[in-house]
Amino acid sequence: MNLPLIATLTIIGTASASAVDYAQIKNLFSQKCYACHAVSKGKTKGDLALDTPEELGKVIKPDGLMIPGSPEKSKLLDSVKLPDDDDDVMPPKGKNRLTPEEVTLLTAWIKEGASITGGGAAPAAAPAAPAPGAPAAAGVETWTSSDGKAIQATFVGMKGPDALLKMASNGEVFQVPLSRLSEESQAKIKAATGMQ
Repeated sequence: MNLPLIATLTIIGTASASAVDYAQIKNLFSQKCYACHAVSKGKTKGDLALDTPEELGKVIKPDGLMIPGSPEKSKLLDSVKLPDDDDDVMPPKGKNRLTPEEVTLLTAWIKEGASITGGGAAPAAAPAAPAPGAPAAAGVETWTSSDGKAIQATFVGMKGPDALLKMASNGEVFQVPLSRLSEESQAKIKAATGMQ
């Protein structure tokens, strides 16, 4: 079983009722990072910009500076946590450092998948009914955990009693027990696969 998605659903399930909105992160980046890392300001120190979706797409990816769902592996997050005297600390030389609350906010956003779409992608239209037992070729949809927290993913099939969901934020496929999904999400999977 692949535990990262279960951990993601658990983290989402234990987070506050409202997930971190990208608008909060954009405001944080604007206040703390854009002075040196913004195409709009003509400054991209270290070839890094954080002010456009295109530039963020270069940073938020499985091998990027921010790894969706994995703050512990995200180098950008590491750099804002370094001590003031470290050569790699960001922002440098103790200028305009992130507060502990801002680091917590950024960590939570990365943990939640680092979505820059605000509410995630809109659910795809329901696919045509597949043959019984065959996985649906659905697009990105909202999948809800049993405690009501949502993620954006594509259903790609079943592996035993577990659903395989491909995360919209980073393309990783995770195996999730049906019991960890809401009744509505379970019903979508059952309808897509012809399960009883």
